[in-house]
Amino acid sequence: MRKFYKSTIGIAAAGFMLVGLAACSTSTGTDTSSSSGTSSSSAPSAEADPEPLASIPALAGVSTQVTLDQGFLDAITGLGLTPGLIGTATLEGGVLSFPITGGNVDYYDPNESYRPYVQGEIDHAGSGITLSNADGSI
Repeated sequence: MRKFYKSTIGIAAAGFMLVGLAACSTSTGTDTSSSSGTSSSSAPSAEADPEPLASIPALAGVSTQVTLDQGFLDAITGLGLTPGLIGTATLEGGVLSFPITGGNVDYYDPNESYRPYVQGEIDHAGSGITLSNADGSI
């Protein structure tokens, strides 16, 4: 019973983490370019549509790196979970790395009230992580 409980909790916790990471990599085929249309965001702003200080309409190359906290690594291994990699992702020294395959970014003046002041999308198509134990993998 205890093993089942630990596995269930571990897989559920891992699932929440994977959902967050999956949000960074979608393959919907939608256009990732910025839109100058009206936004339904409820974020307060000094201007309706301020001009970005910098804009990168097509991201490519390099990678996004996520440093995993040692406490998190201890927790998943303590639950009997083993991290695995999908595609071109790497895990070295507690740092996950996902190659950037596309996206866009607009950078606004952080001294103004427009938030978030960095906006965009970063795609990591073809890479990800799995967490597995004796019962399966997610």
